[in-house]
This record gives sequence, structure tokens and C-alpha cells, in this order.
Amino acid sequence: MARIVNGRLLASTTPALTPQDRRKAERKLAKAVQANPLRVVRLPCHGPIRDPGAVVGDWIWCDKCSDLARVEAVSE
Repeated sequence: MARIVNGRLLASTTPALTPQDRRKAERKLAKAVQANPLRVVRLPCHGPIRDPGAVVGDWIWCDKCSDLARVEAVSE
């Protein structure tokens, strides 16, 4: 396996990422890149609320229910 680092082609001595590790890494990158203070998320318990870093499938705190709720949809 080879990868490009800083414009150079290097032989990789580390094993490839497992599918689970790849999903975790993509999720972390998506959160870091997509933080938006105007993002509105929808929870199943009530209407939309603002959360700058949430993505679909995240568990976030719902103040109205005083419990965790999973994000169903995201709109910018």
C-alpha cells in the first residue's frame, strides 16, 4: 500500500484502516469540517433546535425532555 503525504509517494508500513475505523475517522472529519452555528437539527421528541456540530445519528441533549435524543435530520 502506498499513500501520498505532503506531495510525496510513501510506502506505508501501517495496515489499512478497518471499515469501522474508517467510518469513525470520516465522522470526526465531518464534524470538524462542517461546524456551522446556523445548523438546525430535528429530534424525534420535538421540533428543530440549533446545534453547530451535530450530524444525523448523533445523540444530543434535549433540554425539553431532559434526556438524550438521536438527530433525525440536519438542515443548514
